[in-house]
Amino acid sequence: MENLKHVITLGQVIYEQCQKMTYCKKQCRRLCHRVLGLVECLEMLEDQGKRSVPSEKLTTATNRFKAALEEAIGEIEKFSNRSNICRFLKASQDKILFKDVNEKLNDVWTELSLLLQVEQRMRVSRISQGASWPQEDQQDADEDRRAFQMLRSDNEKMEASLRRLEINMKEIKETLGQSLESSSGKSPLERSRLRVKNVKAGSASGLNSDEIYELVAVKQQQQPLGEDCPSELREIIDECRAHDPSVRPSVDEILKKLSTFTK
Repeated sequence: MENLKHVITLGQVIYEQCQKMTYCKKQCRRLCHRVLGLVECLEMLEDQGKRSVPSEKLTTATNRFKAALEEAIGEIEKFSNRSNICRFLKASQDKILFKDVNEKLNDVWTELSLLLQVEQRMRVSRISQGASWPQEDQQDADEDRRAFQMLRSDNEKMEASLRRLEINMKEIKETLGQSLESSSGKSPLERSRLRVKNVKAGSASGLNSDEIYELVAVKQQQQPLGEDCPSELREIIDECRAHDPSVRPSVDEILKKLSTFTK
């Protein structure tokens, strides 16, 4: 009974592990279904063991089953790692997950079904005949690989979209840096003082530094934009050049408005 309790515990561990698997769900469900079916067979034999089933045969089958379950747990842990399962799925197209484990479980199935049929005239009904397992495994592997390829394609499309978005955001930021001077949070007065230092009397504008300061800092006038500047961009630039910093849009708001230019 102690061996049976241990086997049941291992079967529960496998069930919980399989529920968490992201890839190869068909093969994981098949493995879990077979394990639970074999546990049920073993419980049936344990219930009748004292009367008709030779204890040495039951012990041998139980030990084989326990070893196969322990190996299955190690395999599931290995392939719960995304990089490991991706490498496996990208490899040979005819590879089957849990191939060795399923072969050992098949041997256990043969032993348990023989004991049930010969010793107790009972049949194993929960799981399929062991002879059909290889075909089932190949079908499951093919379906899992197709599902992986679809998921991989979707991920590649998503990554491509993210890369395009990243490029667009970079272009928007560059445009913002070239077109706007107010992202630094400085007021027009502070910026005008910086510019005034480089302005000489008799410059091309025909204004001296005092006149420029009067227009920008006191009268709060803005430098005219070129006629080729789109009206939507002109509006954004004017909002960013507002004299009162509290009414200027945030960087996120600016980028959201500028994103319309990249569509």
